Amino acid sequence: KMATLEAIRYKRGELQLLDQLKLPFEFEYIPITNCEESWKAIRAMNVRGAPAIAIAAALALAVETVSAKDKFSQIEEAKEWLGSPLEYLKNS
Repeated sequence: KMATLEAIRYKRGELQLLDQLKLPFEFEYIPITNCEESWKAIRAMNVRGAPAIAIAAALALAVETVSAKDKFSQIEEAKEWLGSPLEYLKNS
Protein backbone atom coordinates (compact mmCIF):
# COMPACT_ATOMS: atom_id res chain seq x y z
CA LYS A 1 0.00 0.00 0.00
CA MET A 2 1.31 3.43 -0.92
CA ALA A 3 1.72 6.03 1.85
CA THR A 4 0.01 9.37 1.45
CA LEU A 5 1.82 12.66 1.79
CA GLU A 6 -0.01 15.33 3.75
CA ALA A 7 0.80 18.93 2.83
CA ILE A 8 -0.95 20.21 5.96
CA ARG A 9 -1.27 18.49 9.32
CA TYR A 10 -3.70 19.96 11.82
CA LYS A 11 -5.31 19.06 15.08
CA ARG A 12 -6.86 21.56 17.47
CA GLY A 13 -4.15 24.01 18.48
CA GLU A 14 -1.38 22.39 16.39
CA LEU A 15 -0.39 23.02 12.79
CA GLN A 16 2.43 21.64 10.66
CA LEU A 17 3.11 22.57 7.05
CA LEU A 18 5.08 20.42 4.65
CA ASP A 19 8.14 22.39 3.53
CA GLN A 20 7.60 22.24 -0.21
CA LEU A 21 11.00 23.80 -0.88
CA LYS A 22 12.66 20.56 0.24
CA LEU A 23 10.62 18.26 -1.96
CA PRO A 24 11.23 15.72 -3.45
CA PHE A 25 14.42 14.91 -1.58
CA GLU A 26 13.26 15.58 1.98
CA PHE A 27 9.92 15.45 3.76
CA GLU A 28 10.11 17.97 6.57
CA TYR A 29 7.27 19.69 8.38
CA ILE A 30 7.40 23.25 9.72
CA PRO A 31 5.59 23.72 13.05
CA ILE A 32 3.32 26.77 12.99
CA THR A 33 2.26 28.28 16.30
CA ASN A 34 0.98 31.69 15.18
CA CYS A 35 0.02 33.85 12.22
CA GLU A 36 3.48 35.36 11.85
CA GLU A 37 5.07 31.95 11.31
CA SER A 38 2.44 31.07 8.73
CA TRP A 39 2.93 34.42 6.99
CA LYS A 40 6.68 33.75 6.78
CA ALA A 41 6.16 30.22 5.42
CA ILE A 42 3.77 31.52 2.76
CA ARG A 43 6.10 34.38 1.76
CA ALA A 44 9.13 32.06 1.59
CA MET A 45 7.14 29.72 -0.71
CA ASN A 46 7.32 26.83 1.77
CA VAL A 47 3.58 26.54 1.06
CA ARG A 48 2.45 26.66 -2.55
CA GLY A 49 -0.85 26.78 -4.36
CA ALA A 50 -3.81 29.00 -3.63
CA PRO A 51 -5.86 26.37 -1.74
CA ALA A 52 -2.92 25.37 0.49
CA ILE A 53 -2.03 29.01 1.16
CA ALA A 54 -5.60 29.84 2.19
CA ILE A 55 -5.86 26.77 4.41
CA ALA A 56 -2.46 27.45 6.02
CA ALA A 57 -3.49 31.02 6.83
CA ALA A 58 -6.90 30.04 8.19
CA LEU A 59 -5.52 27.23 10.35
CA ALA A 60 -2.71 29.45 11.68
CA LEU A 61 -5.38 31.90 12.78
CA ALA A 62 -7.24 29.03 14.45
CA VAL A 63 -4.07 27.89 16.26
CA GLU A 64 -3.30 31.40 17.46
CA THR A 65 -6.91 31.88 18.56
CA VAL A 66 -6.85 28.68 20.61
CA SER A 67 -3.69 29.82 22.40
CA ALA A 68 -5.16 33.31 23.02
CA LYS A 69 -8.67 32.27 24.09
CA ASP A 70 -8.06 32.84 27.82
CA LYS A 71 -7.22 36.51 27.17
CA PHE A 72 -10.83 37.40 26.45
CA SER A 73 -13.69 37.74 28.87
CA GLN A 74 -16.23 38.84 26.25
CA ILE A 75 -16.91 37.93 22.63
CA GLU A 76 -16.44 41.56 21.55
CA GLU A 77 -12.83 41.49 22.79
CA ALA A 78 -12.18 38.35 20.76
CA LYS A 79 -13.75 39.87 17.63
CA GLU A 80 -11.60 42.97 17.98
CA TRP A 81 -8.44 40.90 18.50
CA LEU A 82 -9.14 38.68 15.44
CA GLY A 83 -9.03 41.66 13.09
CA SER A 84 -5.30 42.26 13.53
CA PRO A 85 -3.92 38.81 12.66
CA LEU A 86 -6.48 38.45 9.90
CA GLU A 87 -5.33 41.69 8.24
CA TYR A 88 -1.70 40.59 8.69
CA LEU A 89 -2.34 37.28 6.93
CA LYS A 90 -4.08 38.98 4.00
CA ASN A 91 -0.72 40.48 3.08
CA SER A 92 1.01 37.13 2.76
